[in-house]
Amino acid sequence: MKSKLIEEKPETAKTSANRWVRIFPDQGDGYPLYDALQECNIGRILFDADGNWIYDGTALNIEEQEEIAGAISGNQKEMDDLIKSIL
Repeated sequence: MKSKLIEEKPETAKTSANRWVRIFPDQGDGYPLYDALQECNIGRILFDADGNWIYDGTALNIEEQEEIAGAISGNQKEMDDLIKSIL
């Protein structure tokens, strides 16, 4: 999957749980995630060739995982709309 992160620079995303997550570019082993306020690594998001993702970590809940994956893939608006329709 081609990353939507602008010019492969680290990005920061705020989740619905008010967690600030720093997303680092994929260096071949997924997108490392860093909790900026807690100052700790919180796993990584991995994508396959079809654009499917999986979270490798334990710190994020499902909703946060979807938000971060959406920020990486450029599907954040679609993810937000899906979450709103479920709730």
